[in-house]
Amino acid sequence: MQNQMLLKQEAINAAKNSDWAKAILINQEIIERYGEEPETMNRLGLAYLKNNQVSEAKKTFKRILEIDKSNIIANKHLDKIKNNESSVDIIFNQDNDFIEEPGKSKIVTLHRLAGKDQLKKLKVGQVCFLQLKNRYISIVDENDRHIGALPEDISFRLSKLISNGNEYRCVVYKVNEKQCLIQVKETFRSKKNEQIVSFPNKAQNNLVLPDDFILEEDIPFEVLGEEEDEEDLDLAMEKINKKEI
Repeated sequence: MQNQMLLKQEAINAAKNSDWAKAILINQEIIERYGEEPETMNRLGLAYLKNNQVSEAKKTFKRILEIDKSNIIANKHLDKIKNNESSVDIIFNQDNDFIEEPGKSKIVTLHRLAGKDQLKKLKVGQVCFLQLKNRYISIVDENDRHIGALPEDISFRLSKLISNGNEYRCVVYKVNEKQCLIQVKETFRSKKNEQIVSFPNKAQNNLVLPDDFILEEDIPFEVLGEEEDEEDLDLAMEKINKKEI
């Protein structure tokens, strides 16, 4: 198992260094030694693509779908090959399987996006972090650089859950110069929040939250222009009254 982990790290390092020929050889070795599994094969397929071996990449991604029909990464790359689109780099780790867990994870489109130069640096699968601001939750990279912000309703809900002990992780799900989507996943639910779903579906939106969960003074605020501040407060309070949050 240790050898497999070391080979995996070598393959990831080769990809980070854009040494695609080396990445191909290492991932092939992992498959030969330990068998076919989607994570390694996705790394191999991407390495083929980056090394301009499109035919081999296509075969690899199709083979992944024979093993795992719903594999998101393989499907995305096949779509890009079909549409003759360039493929962005992907970081492969335990956080980017993108498996949806009802109530515990959600794909979110970020607001208040960073500039194009910052977005260009991001990679699908890259780990990012939640940073609580006064009114919203900012999503930042490992160097605390702003990527974007969670929508106000999600920011409000998660801010309270985090202050009550919940923990979350997020990874980049999709990114280009105009948008950035992340997957936010609950990794720990505190005892105080044990009856509260992080990401309720429509039916769960009517769940009555504990009396101490939503308090007007707990609404996070940012110093904004007076008019904008009042409009945002009215919107937040309207959502609370309708039990949309």
